[in-house]
Amino acid sequence: MRCHTTFGIGGPADLFVEVQSPEELGRCVRVLSREGIPWFILGGGANLLVGDRGIRGAVLHMGKMDAIRPLADSLWVDAGCSVDRVCLEFLARGLGGLENFFGMPGSIGGALYMNARCYEQDIAPSVRDILALSPQGNLASLSVDPALVPAISGQWAYKVSPFQPGGIYSGWIIVSARLAAQPSDGARLASVMRSRRLDRIAKGHYAYPSAGSMFKNDRRFGVPSGVLIDRLGLKGFRIGDAGVSEQHGNIFVNLGAATAADMRALIEFVQEKVLATHGFLLEHEVLLVGEF
Repeated sequence: MRCHTTFGIGGPADLFVEVQSPEELGRCVRVLSREGIPWFILGGGANLLVGDRGIRGAVLHMGKMDAIRPLADSLWVDAGCSVDRVCLEFLARGLGGLENFFGMPGSIGGALYMNARCYEQDIAPSVRDILALSPQGNLASLSVDPALVPAISGQWAYKVSPFQPGGIYSGWIIVSARLAAQPSDGARLASVMRSRRLDRIAKGHYAYPSAGSMFKNDRRFGVPSGVLIDRLGLKGFRIGDAGVSEQHGNIFVNLGAATAADMRALIEFVQEKVLATHGFLLEHEVLLVGEF
């Protein structure tokens, strides 16, 4: 799995399947469910730490499901599309709404599942409709409008979506989404996107393989998680080849040959240090999956 994650870490999956259409995805889910084989959905491989012993069961990779279908005021985007590609499509059409997400690793499906947040903007308000696959393998259109589905009210929050465990759509797989767009000045869009990319470069997001921000920010802490880590002098701290970036305290990096065990130990070490010093338990937003 190290070849399929932005961390470059992780053991093998028992079965790795490249799904190429919603129908093929549905067939896979139905067969695997019938045979009692667990499955895991993989998008762009960001925000993910896979254990050294890998993943039992099947990994269903959505990367080939990457079509974009433009409409008058929105774009239908397949879950496997990279966030960057969608941002560039918006730019090419002179449409605004996602420029703050340019430079974020991963896929649109993953961004929606996590309700990604960049520069104080959640991706959820951009969503108009979602096509998803039920746990039984059936395609359905899901409304995200609280006026039509009262139960969805409050299901979108900071780094929280209705597709996560405990949500009303838990167990469903995001297949595609209609994302709202507003006509905007191309020069302004390009300027914002360029500034976001340069900011990420300055913070060391691309210097080494990483999964993105390691910990969620909690407003109760008063400052971002990276600041708390920096105040403890932990930038540059490493366990094996798993390290805290020298440029940003909330970016954990693979310095060459990091193992999942090293990275997990580093995560727990930083959590313990912050808890002991500041009294706050940092919650990692990176998902830990598979066998460690």
